[in-house]
Amino acid sequence: MTKETSTEERRAHWNKMAVLAVTDEAAFVELYNEFFPVVYKFLLSKSRSAEMADEAVSRTFLNMYAHLSEYDESRGAFSTWLYRIAVNELRMIFREKERSLSTDWDENFDPPAPEQESPEARFLKRERDEALHEALKKLPEREQKILTMTYWLEMSAGEIAEELGMTTEAVWASLSRSRKTLKKYLGEKE
Repeated sequence: MTKETSTEERRAHWNKMAVLAVTDEAAFVELYNEFFPVVYKFLLSKSRSAEMADEAVSRTFLNMYAHLSEYDESRGAFSTWLYRIAVNELRMIFREKERSLSTDWDENFDPPAPEQESPEARFLKRERDEALHEALKKLPEREQKILTMTYWLEMSAGEIAEELGMTTEAVWASLSRSRKTLKKYLGEKE
């Protein structure tokens, strides 16, 4: 792949390599070599923990290997499929860590707050996060997906449009509508 190769050509190439990688070891190695560094960097930026990123990237590629035959090019780009696996693996790791923290500690144990964050700030942040989570659940499923793809998967409006079978303009309109609705639910002024 050269720098002059268009995004669409790169996407088509990697989609083809994913299909070939089911039976062709060289294609699989090429996929791995191309996507491992970018997926790792993505996971590291999301987790902010090298340990979690290491675990998530390992699980992502094991999962990719196990389910590569299920990848369907007609449903979207290989990179989108792979990033979904990565995000799901990272979420599972976060959940596992939360469970282990909540079950390992005595109910009365309150871990020390990070030095830069006061207990009040942590409480307010948790409260805002919970309010946002509840507000998101009130949105229609498609708008939830678009927000997740935009802010969690960091996908462009064009990629989201392709994935969901929409126009780019419809994605932008949905994002705008969703943001306004969320602000209303959260009691923020426009």
